[in-house]
Amino acid sequence: MACARTGSGKTLSYLIPVVEKLYQERWSAEDGLGALILVPTRELGIQAYEVLRSFGSYHEMSAGLVIGGKDVNKEKLLIKSMNILICTPGRLMQHMDENAEFDADNLQILVLDEVDRLMDMGFKQSVDSIMENIPEKVQTLVFSATVSSKVQDLVRLRMSKDHEYICIHDFDSLEQRANDYETDADKAITDKIKSITPVKLLHYYMQVNIEDKLDTLFSFLKSHPKSKCLVFFSARKQVRFAYQVFKSLKVGQNLFELHGKQEQNKRTAIFF
Repeated sequence: MACARTGSGKTLSYLIPVVEKLYQERWSAEDGLGALILVPTRELGIQAYEVLRSFGSYHEMSAGLVIGGKDVNKEKLLIKSMNILICTPGRLMQHMDENAEFDADNLQILVLDEVDRLMDMGFKQSVDSIMENIPEKVQTLVFSATVSSKVQDLVRLRMSKDHEYICIHDFDSLEQRANDYETDADKAITDKIKSITPVKLLHYYMQVNIEDKLDTLFSFLKSHPKSKCLVFFSARKQVRFAYQVFKSLKVGQNLFELHGKQEQNKRTAIFF
């Protein structure tokens, strides 16, 4: 289990060992599915797949992306020849239930990426079902930005008691160790690990009344015409409303909306 903040390079830290493991095993199309990578969202799946393509093309192993919104019948034809599959839980469950060509008997590695989000987004039951339908002796790699009680429950369910736990941003234990020993060496280690996070990343926040939120957001966007901005809302209806309002008010930037009700082709195009 590896815990590191979002943006610190977790994707490569599981893709490289996956390819290395299958390469060492001389994995080929005839060996079937060797690695299964579960991600919480379609966009994260696309991102991981593009990273894999950037260096995986130097190997003969085949890789596929299985996410909602794509043609499931085309996926059914291709899935039997894939060695590495990157997928969202819902679509994978669909193939497990409906696709006779899906075979995970030779599976070597299971990766759960952003497992904290997998749990938060209500996929726990799907993840449990997927784990019940794959071999027990699979090496399991769990990656998370945080370690919640749900994540710990999942780890206890699947992983051995002597599993490896790696956390490069466990500041609380590092600070405690530095305070306990009070040595320059321990404090230097603490400072070094803290520096792994981007030092130029700054956070600001404003507290505004709910009726003033859109006005404040509009003013902020208007005053940053050359900046790239991501604006998150808690519901699709809010995204649609803000997008239509800001578009009619001509905020002065190219505006795009991105949400789960869009067709996958449009959603992917906007994402890129």
